[in-house]
Amino acid sequence: MTGSRESPLDRLSELLTNASNLGPLPTSETNAVKAVELGIEIERAAQAHLENSVAVARVRGVSWQAIGSAFGITRQAAFKRFGTISTTDIGEEAMGNPIIDLTSRTEDIFAHLSRGDYGSVKSLMTFTCSRLLTKKKVMDVWDQVVADSGQFEFCSNTTIQTADGTNVIAQKLNQYIGGGLTGQTEINHEAGEWLGRVSYNGAGKVTGILIVHPMQANNLPF
Repeated sequence: MTGSRESPLDRLSELLTNASNLGPLPTSETNAVKAVELGIEIERAAQAHLENSVAVARVRGVSWQAIGSAFGITRQAAFKRFGTISTTDIGEEAMGNPIIDLTSRTEDIFAHLSRGDYGSVKSLMTFTCSRLLTKKKVMDVWDQVVADSGQFEFCSNTTIQTADGTNVIAQKLNQYIGGGLTGQTEINHEAGEWLGRVSYNGAGKVTGILIVHPMQANNLPF
């Protein structure tokens, strides 16, 4: 759950990406064996992610009744299945992890891009996001923005929103507040403004970045 240790979800995402690269119908015996091996690892990683999710839920005060309802089983059955899972490490991380200022993080991301510092942006991404938003893809978009509107000057009117578009008033958010948060900011350039959006998971990691013209800010993916 910390930045220095790969989370079960990161591991699962990595394995799923590897399996996707092999395709649904491997074209050789060697790849077919690799697909089986990956399937076994995915099953184990999915179980680890499930157990980790239950542990986090318990640390956050979620009842066995609620957890059981998510599975369609009784609270007694949920306790029997997951009651031995340790929450010690989860609890220590939840108490010890620093509060993340997502407002500043959102603005910093575009400031990093203005300096060509993709590496700093990548360090804030999830594994899956970094595989999709490669340096070439991200910097090509940024270079086009600069070509159209001049050099970056500053960000303004930055807000943090929930999945339904409701603004979050507090600027500093604990990294375990939950997923579905999006940072939105106006990216001011010498000769124009753009809308920047950054989506975050529950650990404050970047899961998506968008740069669009304000006139096109409709029906965005997040």
